[in-house]
Amino acid sequence: MKSIVEKYQQINNIKFINERYGKMQWVQISGHEMLNDTDAEYWCALVSMDKLPKVFNRCDWDICNMNGGPGFVGCCDKYEYKQNLLDEGFEQLLYYREFYGVKENYVELSQEFILLNNLYFDMQKNIYYAICENGDFEEVVRINNKDTVSVKLSFLLRYATAKQMAVLLFFDIRASICGSLKSYGLTKYSDVRKEKDLYYEIWGDEMHMSSEMEVYSVLMGKKILYPRSVESCGYWPYEKGEKYEDYIIGIDESGNAKTYTCDPDKLANYFGANPDAPHYLTPVFFKREVLQKYLSHPELYEVRDGYLACKSLWGIQIDNHHKDYVAAYLGDLGRDLPESERLYWKSFNVISEEKISKTTFERDFLCIPAKSDMIEHKFKQHYIEINEIWNKAYGWRIFLPLSADDQYNFDVLRIPITDSQEEFDSLVLSLVKVLIDSLNEKKIQEMLEDEDSQKGISKLEKWLKKTDCKGYEIHIQFLRDLQELRSTGTGHRKGNNYEKISTKFSIGYKELKDVFEEILLKSDNFMRLLYEIATEKLM
Repeated sequence: MKSIVEKYQQINNIKFINERYGKMQWVQISGHEMLNDTDAEYWCALVSMDKLPKVFNRCDWDICNMNGGPGFVGCCDKYEYKQNLLDEGFEQLLYYREFYGVKENYVELSQEFILLNNLYFDMQKNIYYAICENGDFEEVVRINNKDTVSVKLSFLLRYATAKQMAVLLFFDIRASICGSLKSYGLTKYSDVRKEKDLYYEIWGDEMHMSSEMEVYSVLMGKKILYPRSVESCGYWPYEKGEKYEDYIIGIDESGNAKTYTCDPDKLANYFGANPDAPHYLTPVFFKREVLQKYLSHPELYEVRDGYLACKSLWGIQIDNHHKDYVAAYLGDLGRDLPESERLYWKSFNVISEEKISKTTFERDFLCIPAKSDMIEHKFKQHYIEINEIWNKAYGWRIFLPLSADDQYNFDVLRIPITDSQEEFDSLVLSLVKVLIDSLNEKKIQEMLEDEDSQKGISKLEKWLKKTDCKGYEIHIQFLRDLQELRSTGTGHRKGNNYEKISTKFSIGYKELKDVFEEILLKSDNFMRLLYEIATEKLM
């Protein structure tokens, strides 16, 4: 009986509206939900601050889901087109689109809200995302069953604050119980509550439903979310202040780490600013593992010779011409990295006796277009160049272009960051796809002018032999060994065959980072052989 009384009086629902609704991370702003065994319906709108006294006079929804949108107003022969048919001072955040049974109805989000937050709509998930400054996605709006919409509270309040309007959260919660008031010992009732941010009315009675009686109660009203000062909205020009990290830039006379902020406005430069501070171009060193995050997501990040970028969101010059470290200029860390990324980089900051690389020094201070001496950069550059010169010499490219889904295999090629077997195996697999699986077998076969069924490396070997190429044997053997390393190491369970081929590559005797560096060197030497063949053809 107690549960019947609580349901009829909607005690738990009143508690929810008072204590939780509009205060949780996600706020449902349209559609139905079952709330404590009752049917709850929601809607929302925005209202100017001067209209709030009017809003507090009744429990009715000031804007229902069928209001809003553009059209004409007037009478007789005087009509005026208006962008919004709502009463002055009210705005919709959502629009209920009805198509009269011809097509399915759905709720549409205000374009102003979408554009202000630059939201991306994922049609498969029915979620609107904000793109964060570091390239991550943040859920902002969820749409379920076409008309049930939930919005993240922080974005809803920012929007209201920017517009200096209050948010009206409408609710209509109905309980129904089979039977009569008398059968449960209940009585008809009604009540009105008015507080700073809440107005609701609640009433209960009974009514005939066909041949039966039904007890019901209705909890209807609105909750108000007030805007804050416009300066706190977070949109330009009221974006929150930047937080700059301190980084290790050396050691003091006691051998302890010496740190300084990366705030560009607090650093010295060549124009006389902050003469007692470290220079903007002070190199800061990090463990090379700092790049792992970016290399693991080539669909979002690009790590190339001297540069790291997150699509067109941000980019920073880096000195990645060291085998064990990555360096960046102190001022660039503050100017070019998003705030969240600065904290991530700080976790890899180390004291190092290294200096900026010769390549970086020549590029940045001597204005010399120096080439990288890192084998991972040289191999990639030569791979691209050999395809172009081969095309000039023979009219086709020696390596087939990688598909969009396979391009990452080329992009991630590098000296391993860690000494893990997993990373090593993954890089071997990628290199084989780039170097062996991408050989243009069809065109090589045409050069052989026979019906030989040999494939891949054997076909290339036969063609090189036919052209009287000098010294090709060592490269062919390397390709075979690399193929065997892939097949026994990543294509199948490791066993005796892997142990045999791993000995050829000194696996187990050298660090895997050094082993793969040598593999890249041999791969680059193969590029040089192909370059010589193509240039001789052009002579």
